[in-house]
Amino acid sequence: MKRSNDFLGAEVAGADRDRVYVIPVPVEWSVSYGAGAGSAPAALLAASMQIEVYNAGIDLDLQGAGITTLDPGIRSKEDLLSFLSGHRDLFRDALPVFLGGEHSITPWILEGLELRDVGIVWLDAHADLRESYLGERESHACAARNSLAFGPLVQIGVRSYSREERDFLRGAGGTRIFPFWNEGAWEAIRRLPENVYLSIDFDAVDPSILRAVGTPEPGGLGWEELMDLLTFVFEKKRVVAMDAVELAPAAHDETSSFIAAKIVYEAISRYLRRELPRET
Repeated sequence: MKRSNDFLGAEVAGADRDRVYVIPVPVEWSVSYGAGAGSAPAALLAASMQIEVYNAGIDLDLQGAGITTLDPGIRSKEDLLSFLSGHRDLFRDALPVFLGGEHSITPWILEGLELRDVGIVWLDAHADLRESYLGERESHACAARNSLAFGPLVQIGVRSYSREERDFLRGAGGTRIFPFWNEGAWEAIRRLPENVYLSIDFDAVDPSILRAVGTPEPGGLGWEELMDLLTFVFEKKRVVAMDAVELAPAAHDETSSFIAAKIVYEAISRYLRRELPRET
């Protein structure tokens, strides 16, 4: 397994211990519209090198914070489950951050980490609650439904779903959907278990901010909304793992890759704000 500082660079390596592991998962097999998610982890890592290590937005210096990139060469569900089953102890005291790839990886991660009775905060333009899609029960379009086996979901930014998913929602417990970041979403997250898993599909974001996604939808979360949401989740809950998925890097659109990397950076920063020793 390759260890590096490919996310943010050598400045964020920790002198005392690793606090965050960034893990590329370039899996793409069930994409149904815009392709390219398999190349997203490399694009995210490359773009992260242009981000300042000092986070001016929350006054946090990530120099020496202990962020390490691990590349175990994951290319399939079997690779991912094998890696997670062999390294669960590694993530007891550090945050694993998985860079997809497509959204089908989320329930696999939950399975591989043996996470049970966690809350799941799911940012997405789509409900991903189909029982199957194009004959595949493990498709990205079924990822949220498959994740319900591991805990209740609060889905934010959802503005597109099928009749089948509508009917499922009407009879299903365990999941709440909000098209916006509002008081209802705040309260739903408050009611989740203390430990949560965070899944960020980049198409949750307004495409006027981040365009290069597999299936864009009009509307979505604005930048300040997203930052407020991340702050709320990391302050009110204990995030035990997270993923960021469905970037579809496009030629001549470095902006989307940079903003996607910045979103991951902002999430990690909010985790580390609680974990790093306080300056005196």
